[in-house]
Amino acid sequence: MKQKSNGLPKKTKYSKLDKFQLIKKTKRKSYIIKKLKALIEVNSLINSSLNKDIVLKNILDHTKAIMNCTKSSILLVEPESNELKFAVLTNEEEQKQLKDIRLKMGEGIAGTVWRQGTPLLIRDATKDRRFSAKADKKTEYRTTSIVAVPLVVNGKIIGVMEAINKLNLSPFNRFDMEIMQNLALQAAVAIENAKLYELAITDGLTRLFIHRYFQKRLEEEMNRSFRYGSDLSIVMADIDFFKRLNDNYGHLAGDEILIRTAELIKKNCRSSDIACRYGGEELSIILPEADLKGAVFFADKLRSIIEKMVVNFLERELRITISLGVASLKEDQPKSKADFISMADQALYHSKNSGRNKVTAFNAIK
Repeated sequence: MKQKSNGLPKKTKYSKLDKFQLIKKTKRKSYIIKKLKALIEVNSLINSSLNKDIVLKNILDHTKAIMNCTKSSILLVEPESNELKFAVLTNEEEQKQLKDIRLKMGEGIAGTVWRQGTPLLIRDATKDRRFSAKADKKTEYRTTSIVAVPLVVNGKIIGVMEAINKLNLSPFNRFDMEIMQNLALQAAVAIENAKLYELAITDGLTRLFIHRYFQKRLEEEMNRSFRYGSDLSIVMADIDFFKRLNDNYGHLAGDEILIRTAELIKKNCRSSDIACRYGGEELSIILPEADLKGAVFFADKLRSIIEKMVVNFLERELRITISLGVASLKEDQPKSKADFISMADQALYHSKNSGRNKVTAFNAIK
């Protein structure tokens, strides 16, 4: 006699193997959902700033977290040399060590990705002939597994993004490469937007920030200093006898002097400093977290470096000097942004009127 059904579903019996596979599938599904959520979140995070350095750092921080890797890096194509340069790494010390390394098209894994325009998944770099150990030798690091993907904007490759060595020591897999490709799509757009913004706020000749940006950032830094009680100084600089130089050698010589002077200023600024072309041959530098003593030291260092500079122009050796004025927020206590700029300006013109090629602090002429 058949037993009547009570209408309830029959309990499914699972073997130990079935249960193990079910748990494994559930964990895999959870892992994929977690990665996809992270990808959605990263879009807003890496686009939260238009500052190129901040954008690059945000991209790498999130790449390292999402890819569960020990290191990540972004290499960008350098227009002047048409080579790949390490634009930013997750490790600041390695950033300094690798700043001079360049990769030609087709050189190393990154160079190969640049040449082919397609991503590469390398499970064991030590056995791959395309791998270049340039960076490892500099940093004393051992690369094993790599995922490298091209950064593409409007059909043009602008660089390569890499994830290196998974934390669990296993090699990267196809799913990792898919995640990396999605990250690269978002990263390329963010980098391009930051680049366009940078072009809009920098002077075409000197590549220093423009006057409008100086005004905006000075106001922001003053508000920050008032809020947290931190130091802030500004330096105003002017190239001595610039009009005479233009009259004697022409405006192309003047342009070359401005370019070389700006290069030296940028080279000697900290990453937090904001160097600007205030107007004509007058330059300005905002120094966050710098007191009067530090600002005067920095200004005199610039003066000394530029005094030694030689600019070769049409078989002539041109030399210049600069005069500088310094004002400090805490020392001079300006009532407004305009007052702060005026103080540094007055100090600058005191330098020019008392012999040039010198640094004057505003509190010294009160």
